[in-house]
Parts: sequence; structure tokens; C-alpha cells
Amino acid sequence: MIINNNITFCFRCYHTWKKRKENNPKNCPKCKSPYWNRPRKRVSKQFVIKMQETIINIHNTIIKISGGDFGIREEGGIYNSTYKLLQKQETYKRNPIMIGAFILDDFARRHFFVDGNKRTAYVLAKIFMLINKCHLKIDYSEATQFILQIAKFESQISFDEIKDWLSNNCIHINEKDIETYLNKVFVNITLKGVEDANKNRQKNNL
Repeated sequence: MIINNNITFCFRCYHTWKKRKENNPKNCPKCKSPYWNRPRKRVSKQFVIKMQETIINIHNTIIKISGGDFGIREEGGIYNSTYKLLQKQETYKRNPIMIGAFILDDFARRHFFVDGNKRTAYVLAKIFMLINKCHLKIDYSEATQFILQIAKFESQISFDEIKDWLSNNCIHINEKDIETYLNKVFVNITLKGVEDANKNRQKNNL
């Protein structure tokens, strides 16, 4: 991956790519949608499957970079949570805190993968909140303890507490600045935030 000022993304398939021209493209180079810069309004089964595959790929990238075991424990659970996430994306697109809270509550608490569930939840929350004009500024190394509290057996952390924690650790951004933040943050989510937390991960038995 290359970090520069020409990376953009598709709201339809969440593909990212480097622009070769100054003007925005007419179509997404991957899914070919002409509406790549407009959020999707309906959730189709095909799109849920595509998004599920994206989430699994994100998880695999995290494991490859920061260590751990590959593998899926509950593929049906990933599909179900992906469907609910995409519904939340449409329902709460003006309330990114709700979307981020759902992701942390669902993906960190439920162990869909053999390893890396908390790291994956953090990355997904950061991506979806950013797309919805909210930058989760706290690094994973700083967020680890709170996410561990969410994920532990019989956790007492409530959904409202997750929302409050996110509210205290994010800043809202303008739509015109989303691409700029993606240029600076999107790749670093895995290459910096997770990599920096690798030593902390060993201590906390993630």
C-alpha cells in the first residue's frame, strides 16, 4: 500500500484506490458503480456477502501484520452482524457514535474469529466512523483496556458506556475532509495503530 494524497474510496463496496487524475472518476474501478461517492440506501444479500468478505480480509490483514492465529469460529455470526451493521449504517448515518458503539459491542463481545476479535472491532469502528464524518482519534494501544472490558466474559460494560467512551475519543469532521483523513488514517489503522500495540497485545493476552 502507498500513503499519499490521492487515495479515495467507494461508499458501495468500500474499495480504496489511488487516483491517477485530478478529477474524481465516473465509476468505482472495482464494483463499477457510478454512485461510488454516495452511501448505499438498501442492503442486498449480495452486498452483505461482499462486505462480509471485506471484514474477513481486514481481519486476516491484521493477523498477518500484528500476529495471532487465522481462522473463523462462526461465519454465520459474521454474516448476521455484517447485515445489522449495514442497516445501522443507513439508519444512523448522521450518528456515527451509534455505529461505532454497535461495532465494538457486537464484534468485540462476540468471538467470531479464532484470534484478533478486539483488534478487528477497533479497526471496523474506526473505518465506519470515519466514513460517517467522525474520526476515532485514540490509538489501539490506548484503547486496549476498554475494549478488553467490553469483550470479557459477563462484561458489565453497557452500550451507553461504549457510546460515552467513543464520544470522548473522537472528533467530527466535514464531508469534504473525509478523503483527507482517509489518506492519513486508513492505511495507518493496521500499519501503525495495530503494529504499535503488538507488545501491549502480548501483555494483555489478546
